[in-house]
Amino acid sequence: MKSIIISVFFLSVVLLGACKQEAPKSTTPPPVVQKESKSDKIDSTIIRDKNVDVASLDKNKDGKVFQCPMDAVVISDTAGQCPLCKMDLDEVSIAEAKEALK
Repeated sequence: MKSIIISVFFLSVVLLGACKQEAPKSTTPPPVVQKESKSDKIDSTIIRDKNVDVASLDKNKDGKVFQCPMDAVVISDTAGQCPLCKMDLDEVSIAEAKEALK
């Protein structure tokens, strides 16, 4: 009698295990959520008009400004990145910055 009960128990465990269905696995990866960082925000205050007075942008009066090599209208008195193309701004003289705006 004991052996029948034990056999039925093991048989039920095996059958229950075989009947469990696993949820199908998704073949598409979950979407990537990117957090916005400080560098992702566009600083539109350094995007200038082509007719800007470059000398007035030189706040520390050292005769130099920082300008994007790709987007000449991006000019700042401090180093940083271009909000348009993400390149580092190059340090240039005021005259060089004016020439690039032409």
